[in-house]
Amino acid sequence: MAKVQLTAPEVARLKKPIRGKGGFQVLLRKLAGKVGADSAVDLEADDVEKLLRYSFKYGPGGFQDRAKPTARRAAKKR
Repeated sequence: MAKVQLTAPEVARLKKPIRGKGGFQVLLRKLAGKVGADSAVDLEADDVEKLLRYSFKYGPGGFQDRAKPTARRAAKKR
């Protein structure tokens, strides 16, 4: 498990309302629910793998832009 400290803008991006039921949307909802009062999120290995894959292996888009800063921080914790 990796504890990732988020900045205020990163927390705000993760907590933005999400419509849809795709894999990335499910992951972002899960991560938003894990953000603690200290603006940190505990990521399990599969969360990190999905976050990196969804953020960097697919084309550009709104959800990718929302998650990339968190993905970069998570990659450093691996």
